[in-house]
Amino acid sequence: MKIVDAQEAARLVPAGATIAISGGGYRVAPESIIAAVAERFATEGAPGDLTVIAAAMIERSRGGKGGMTTGLNRLARKGLMRRIIVSSFSRSSTHELNVGIAENAFAAYNFPMGTIVQWLRAQASGRPGLATPVGLGTYVDPRIEGGRVNAAASAPMSSVVDLAGHEMIYYPCEPVHVALVKASAADSRGNLYFDREAFSHGVLDCALAAHNSGGIVIAEVNRLVDIGDIHPRMGLIPGAIVDAVVVAPEPWEDEQDPVITGAARAELAPPDDRNLPRDLVARAVVERLPQGAMVNLGAGIPMYDVPEAARRAGRSDIYFTVEQGPMGGWPKVGGVSRNLEMIFEQQEVFHFYEGGGPDVSVLSFGQVDRHGNVNVSKFSGMLPGCGGFINIVHGIKTLFFCGTLTTGGLVEDLGETGLAVTTEGRIQRFVPDVEQITFNARGALAAGKTVTYVTDRGLFRLTPDGLELFAIAPGIELQKHVLSQIPFPVRVAADLQTMDIGLFIAGQMSGKAAQ
Repeated sequence: MKIVDAQEAARLVPAGATIAISGGGYRVAPESIIAAVAERFATEGAPGDLTVIAAAMIERSRGGKGGMTTGLNRLARKGLMRRIIVSSFSRSSTHELNVGIAENAFAAYNFPMGTIVQWLRAQASGRPGLATPVGLGTYVDPRIEGGRVNAAASAPMSSVVDLAGHEMIYYPCEPVHVALVKASAADSRGNLYFDREAFSHGVLDCALAAHNSGGIVIAEVNRLVDIGDIHPRMGLIPGAIVDAVVVAPEPWEDEQDPVITGAARAELAPPDDRNLPRDLVARAVVERLPQGAMVNLGAGIPMYDVPEAARRAGRSDIYFTVEQGPMGGWPKVGGVSRNLEMIFEQQEVFHFYEGGGPDVSVLSFGQVDRHGNVNVSKFSGMLPGCGGFINIVHGIKTLFFCGTLTTGGLVEDLGETGLAVTTEGRIQRFVPDVEQITFNARGALAAGKTVTYVTDRGLFRLTPDGLELFAIAPGIELQKHVLSQIPFPVRVAADLQTMDIGLFIAGQMSGKAAQ
């Protein structure tokens, strides 16, 4: 192992290389090395023609703001990348990566997060490829879109095969020439430690795939330590496979907040008594979660609002988990958890989820159609990608999809009389056919899943005949506020229930705030 600066590290990346980059959002991301690669290309025109593999979108954005000229956006230059394979993109269509995709500056493929890390591990294991049933019947299925995002992605990267009578999507492996990874610290032997990280997010998969392909591993760390300074169980990548280390102090202090890395526990501030439609949806979900359930939370209302609704209700019996790896505790924006209890590696998370480990998954929806299909990956001019969504819905048997019935300028009042729609949203989120199938309702029914769609106006369930409204919000009219906002027929249950009025009143579910 040798210590180099970011510019020297960038010179180790050859033209035409396939590089695997760790991280998600702004965490566990080798930002200084990514920046140096982009700067080298801007001044020298090299390295070019790269294939970039990443488990998730990398950009330094907060609350949906910022992120331009950071992370993978730095690499979105014509000639620098030939191809990118990632589970998610920027939530902003104006950020460089999404603009480059729209302009066909490089080929873009959108595969599930768990599939990408398992594919990297298959390469590390010397296997010819990865065969998985995850994604059949969705846009990832080669018979539909094959995960191809733009016209430049004309070459298929997968095929459907028969394995002992079971259909599988098969992804042939390919060598990884360079891994760019991020760790908290490195010791004098090059061993990499993660004692100040909220999760590891595929770092080991990137490193093993590169090393076992005959490639190199370059790490960015925040500090150097002596051997023995950090417990070996905090180590994840052995120094014997690390070729170079770049030392770069972390610019954002809260990235290594001990309350989200597990180094400390804290008494959390009381949950907010905010009373927006998204809070109503979160409370309606919490009300239906079984006692003692292990619950996966996806991005959006599930990860941001459901934990706070659960804390307000005193539901410390719920064991939350998020796809980035935190287990237990109270999740929040960014896939981290406060007062977490342990952290799974990325491989283990998705093996657990795909096998149906958690009792329940709570996920957002972008669109829902007449069949009950859900789209979270491409809608309304946005290209967020699927993230780990497809892996999650594959295995977990009880699913809740959350969102408001309409969006775009929606104004609603919640209170003691229930729900009042002041200004209807411009965009209907229930549509005849989704733009892209991220969740296949027919496949879910065949697998015996229980599926509930939780909205501000009412609760729907998936049946063999499509959607059925079985509970309605007090204070609204069935035809005017629900059925007229859904452009396809929806069955109304004969015993239509009224949602609990307590869900519409801020603080009504209050118990002692769970910590």
